[in-house]
This record gives sequence, structure tokens and C-alpha cells, in this order.
Amino acid sequence: MKKITYILSLGLLMVSAASCSDAFFGQYPSNDITEGNFYQTEEDFNQGVYSCYAKLKTQSGFFISELAFRADEAYLESMAVSTQDRYDLDNFQENSSNPILSAVWAAWYNGIYRCNDVLDHMTEDMLSSAKMAQYRGECLFIRSWYNFNLYKVFGGVPLITKVVSPSEAKGIKRCSADEMLERLETDLTEAIKLLPQTRPSEKARVSKIAAQAMLGKVYLTFKKYPEAQAIFAEALKDPNYGLMATTADAFKVANKMNKEFIFALCYNKSNDFGHGYWWSTNTDVEADRHIPSEPTAALFDKEKDNRWPLIHDFIKISSSVYAMPKWYDTYDATYTTQVGNDFPLIRYADITLGYAEALGLGGNIPAAIPYLNMTRTRAGLAELPATAMSESAFRQELADELGREFTYEGHRWFDLVRLGLAVDYFKSLGYSLDDHELILPIPNAQIEIYNNDSILWQNPGY
Repeated sequence: MKKITYILSLGLLMVSAASCSDAFFGQYPSNDITEGNFYQTEEDFNQGVYSCYAKLKTQSGFFISELAFRADEAYLESMAVSTQDRYDLDNFQENSSNPILSAVWAAWYNGIYRCNDVLDHMTEDMLSSAKMAQYRGECLFIRSWYNFNLYKVFGGVPLITKVVSPSEAKGIKRCSADEMLERLETDLTEAIKLLPQTRPSEKARVSKIAAQAMLGKVYLTFKKYPEAQAIFAEALKDPNYGLMATTADAFKVANKMNKEFIFALCYNKSNDFGHGYWWSTNTDVEADRHIPSEPTAALFDKEKDNRWPLIHDFIKISSSVYAMPKWYDTYDATYTTQVGNDFPLIRYADITLGYAEALGLGGNIPAAIPYLNMTRTRAGLAELPATAMSESAFRQELADELGREFTYEGHRWFDLVRLGLAVDYFKSLGYSLDDHELILPIPNAQIEIYNNDSILWQNPGY
């Protein structure tokens, strides 16, 4: 079987802003920030940029949980009224009315709107050159994050680069793959030039390396391996970031926004901007909780890999709550049901393993192996020899290492799709999956709003 059932509760995420500093995300404008004359001061623009970051959290559950169901990391054995949307994604029975997909589409396009709104109002007479560069770089990066993830989920989507009216939006057709690549490459290349090298005061804000890492992942997705090699090589030169001594060190709340966390959703439990436990369970009986799933467990050398306890050795919080160590934190004394783990969207391991992928699938597997080994040896596994192996063998080694390193971080489904392994892999687990299901259906509500299948058409097979 693909996955197995479990008894768990996912912490409800606070969709309000949270922080890795006292100010960051403290307040931000609402969806109507363009009304009136909001942008008058530098601080107004700062608040506008905060709103772009804050919107990322409203669908964070898609990365924290729903993508784990889509992949092989979690399973719903039976369907309930409250879980049908997730059950359908899990069992490749999704349809265009799935509310999870509708929520993702709406939230991410609202995020794009927020970024465009800030960008549209920027003028040199309102901002210092340094702040204008930083804020523009941040907005271009965040807009790229939304566009890139929309593309990975739905395929070509309308590319909107300025605030438009609803009637104007209905005339913007779905983009081609080439158009998406060009947009992402243009925006992220500019962001790399504009963003600061470090983030000393507000660590949740992105710096140059975040844009480099995302552009590298864009190139991997579009099979632009020489370009990916070049941008990852530049990112590896940054002395401010790197791998922590162990994966556990990277996830300790005492090390929030450490050198390995390049871009993350930040939470502050002490300011009522925390969340409940992610991937917690109500039993310590392994046979009953059934997480990690059997396919996930099969990836690990349980005696040697020090990442295995992070997802296996649950910590007792109370008689009815057991927390996964990877996402463990203590409850806040005042807000007694909240913890403050940050959720990484990009880690330094994305760069080392991305560089390995770019080198290996770009035709130089021996050069790729040392970068594949960096997370392996950190985890206590033996080095793979830097010798020639077949591309298919390398592809599988890479997929397995990605699965171990990024378990329950929302990567697994996209990694298997990008590496061309998803269809055969899930068929081997007894599922009927074909190529059309590598992207998901455009929400039917959007199809009806556009009412023009030459502008917004449904993906084939749905």
C-alpha cells in the first residue's frame, strides 16, 4: 500500500501574523490596503510588505499536511464529511470542486495582489534607495514564490504583474511553461540583485540567498541544469548560511531562524502568534498511531540515520497528546495551547541537494555525489562513493535522500514529480496514477468566473 492510517491531530495554524522579532508581522494592512491614501510613509510600505509575507500563512497547512497526504507520508484510511477533500487528494480522486484547491488558488492570488499593490505604489520620492531596493526585492521574491507554487500545483496559470480590475483579470489567459519560466527568471534575477546579503535585525525577512535558492529550484523544475548549477554554486559561496551540525539542531526552537533556515514561516507563541502541535498523535502505541507511514519508514536505516528519531520517537506532552520530535516545543506559559516552531519553506539542504541534482542530472554524477553526501553523512550514514552510476540509480538515490531529509516538510510530492518517478512509484504501491494527475484541476469556481475556455481552461483529464 501507498501509506497507512494514523491517529493524529494537526495543530490549527494561526492565520494572523507571527514573528521572529517583536515587530515582524505584528500588524499589517488588510486586503483593502489600496483604498484611500495608505502609502504615505516608509513605514506604510514596510507594513505593506509585511502583508505579503503574512498571506503565506493562510494556506500553510497545504505544505504542512495536505502535501503529505498527496505523497506517501500520510494516509486517510476512510473518508468522513470533514475530511473528504483531503481523502480525495490522498487517493488521487481529486476533482475541480475540491475546497482545498479553491482555497489555495484564492489565497495565493491574493498574495500576488498584495505584492503587486506594494510594487505599483513604489516611487523614488517616497522611499530611500536602500529601502526601495529591499522592499522591491522582497515583493518580487514573494510573488515568485506564489507563481512558482501555482505552476507546480496547477500548471500554467494567469500571470498578473500589476493590480488589475476583475474585468481586466478575466482577460489574462493561462501562461505557457516558457512564459512562466521567463517571468520567474526575470523577477528572481532582479530580486537577487536587490536583496541584502544578510538579515541581522528581522531574520524572517528574505535575503539574497533565498532568491538564489528559489531560482535554482525553478531551473531544476524546468530541466535547465547548467543554469541551476551556476546559481546553486553562487549560493554555496555565501558565508552566512550553511548546514547545522545535525538536522535536529536545525529544528530546535532554541535555534530559531538559524543559518540553515533560509526562508520560513515564523511563529511567536509568547505573543499569541503560535500554533498547535503539528503531526501530534493521541497515543504512544506505535501500532496504533502508525506514523511515520510504512513507505516513509522504509527510506530510513533506523539504526544509523539520526533523522529517524525526529519523526519516530514521539514525546509525551499529556495523556492525550504526543508530539513528533521534529516539531517539538513546549507550550507557552500564558497561551497554554500554543507552541512556536517555525516552518521552513527553503533550507540550506535545498541548496546542497539541489546542486547535487543539477550536477547529476546534468551529466556529471561523480561531481554530484559529494553534495548528495553532505546531508547523508550529517545524518550518520556512510558516504556514497563518488564514482559513476547510472542516471536511474542516481535519480533514485537522490529521491530517497530528499525523502529522508525533508520528511513532513511538504517536499516529497513535488520531488517525486520533478524527478519523473511519481507515476511508476505510486503504481508500485497499488495506486492507479497517470500523467494528468501530476498537476491538479483548476478550481471549477474559477472556470465559471472566467467562462471562457480560451482564457482559462481545465487541465486535461479533469
